[in-house]
Amino acid sequence: MKNKENFAKEILDIACKGYPFSVTKSGEITFCDCFKCDMCKFYVPADYKSCRIRRYEWSELEYVEKHTITSKEKKFLDLLLPNYKYIAREKNGFLLVYTEKPIKILETWGLANYALMNMFDIKFDFIKWEDEDPWSIEDLKKLEVKKDD
Repeated sequence: MKNKENFAKEILDIACKGYPFSVTKSGEITFCDCFKCDMCKFYVPADYKSCRIRRYEWSELEYVEKHTITSKEKKFLDLLLPNYKYIAREKNGFLLVYTEKPIKILETWGLANYALMNMFDIKFDFIKWEDEDPWSIEDLKKLEVKKDD
């Protein structure tokens, strides 16, 4: 799905009012004249491309889902021993944490130093077996935290 398809309602609402849309650096779709240009994702000083061209290019890009973690998941990450660096999901659905970067081998992530996480009722629903690489724990800690369900 492209950005223009995912954000079609927001873009259409703005366009029907006769305005161009912009995207804030935090990813919010809004009216182009609602804030200063340097706060817009399409603004690049001293570049030959206009905002109109950048807006079109952005609309044609594949939409990338913004992952969030729950406060429970965040607390879990903060409590992990510092030697654990990666998390991956096995084909059987189990989540494992690793001290070194594991490699996907057949139906498992291969590496000897790991710990099973399923006993902690931690979901990380966006971590999939289909992921090409394991998730860095440091990267996960930087994700936006949403309230637990």
